[in-house]
Formats: sequence, C-alpha cells, structure tokens
Amino acid sequence: MKKSILLLSTLLSSFTILAQQRLVDLVNPFIGTDGHGHTYPGATIPFAMVQLSPDNGTNGWDWSSGYHYSDSVIQGFSHTHLSGTGVGDLCDISVLPMVNKTATAEKITSRFSHKQESAKPGYYAVHLKDFDIWTE
Repeated sequence: MKKSILLLSTLLSSFTILAQQRLVDLVNPFIGTDGHGHTYPGATIPFAMVQLSPDNGTNGWDWSSGYHYSDSVIQGFSHTHLSGTGVGDLCDISVLPMVNKTATAEKITSRFSHKQESAKPGYYAVHLKDFDIWTE
C-alpha cells in the first residue's frame, strides 16, 4: 500500500512539472550545426517541403547542410536543405536582403554575430550587420 501511494505521488508530481514547462522550449536548433553534424538552424517542421535557413558557406564537407556555426558570414537564405546527411545541398536560389550597398557578384554576403541570432522550432532570426537588417 505504501509503495502504491509513493508511486502515485511521484507520478502526480512529475505531471505537474511537465505541465509547467513546454517541451518545445527545450529544443535547441543549433545542436549539430558545428563540427560534423551537418544540420541547419532554420525554420522548419519535420518532413516539411520548405526548410528556410541561412547559407553561410561552401568551404568543404562541414558546410554540406548550407550552414556551419563556426562561420560569421551569411551568403543568403534558401528554401530547401538536407539536415544531417553529410551530402551536398539542393542547389537552391539564394536570397539576401540588402539596402544602401553596392554589391558585386563576387562578394554578396553580410557579417553576423551569434549574439544577434535566434532559433527555435519554426522560427529563425538574425541581424545582418553589413546592411543593418533584421531577418525573420
């Protein structure tokens, strides 16, 4: 009887804790974007047709998802990415918002800081320093 009461009280207290914290708030989309994880932090849901995310390089195998956390430059945003595959991206058209700058075809990029970058499930935002634009 005492074991049943203890088990019941433990279960009830754990449900109370779960009700106070939304599990989606525990997700960190930046996990796997560094090293050899080959993931991207962009706004997406599982098995979606669109995975909008920043592209910041093609500097080798570690950038195969289009994004690598070690980089501090964004080349644009594209709409389909492969996460965790370790193979090349889907060769999308990349879009980069810009104002008051003359860009050359060789150098269409913007610097950014990870302090001004935010991601959660279904949401991504970053401040493009060179153009002073917040993208969401």
